[in-house]
Amino acid sequence: MSFYDYRNYSSSKLEAVFQVAIDADGDLFRDFQPSGKDYPDLQARVDAMESRISISADASNEATRSSLLVSHTLWEAAAAYDLGIFFEPPVEVPEEETLGLPHPLNGKYDCGINLNKIDFVSPVIAVVEVKTAQIASGLGQCLAEMYATVTKFGQQRVYGIITDGEAWKFLMLEENTVTIDRKGYYISHVADIVERVGYIARQFSV
Repeated sequence: MSFYDYRNYSSSKLEAVFQVAIDADGDLFRDFQPSGKDYPDLQARVDAMESRISISADASNEATRSSLLVSHTLWEAAAAYDLGIFFEPPVEVPEEETLGLPHPLNGKYDCGINLNKIDFVSPVIAVVEVKTAQIASGLGQCLAEMYATVTKFGQQRVYGIITDGEAWKFLMLEENTVTIDRKGYYISHVADIVERVGYIARQFSV
């Protein structure tokens, strides 16, 4: 639960704890070029799921959203771009590497994406945090997971995704700067999300 312990941290406190600067007006996809593919089958499925979830008594359940909207979208992205996708991978950073932090960095990511379809190994290109309410409520937990990723796997950067299943927000941690893309992307146009996961993958393939 240690990643979870950072959930209520303000952005200024996160900057102090992790010694990073947070840029909330970033443009992570400035050179992104859409393919024009609409993923109609996936769009139809997630539209039907979103409609059912919205009227369900279980609508606020994080597991429901993750197993339906989020997992379907990420599986499609993984298949389209030949990526590894791992749900709830356990991650633990040795305490001696996090002595200045108020909580250890260990627990399970909601999802991790990498370039290896068999093992959860470097490079981990993105970690995904699923939230049921405001996207902002996932910043602390997602940043803790991103920080754990660059520390444990010896990477220079990693992307983060915070989503409630409908709205998706993209972040990147690199060189002590957390850049939050100024735009949000929505399940109502699922191609925007799938292709940005593909864009992220290409940043680690070159």
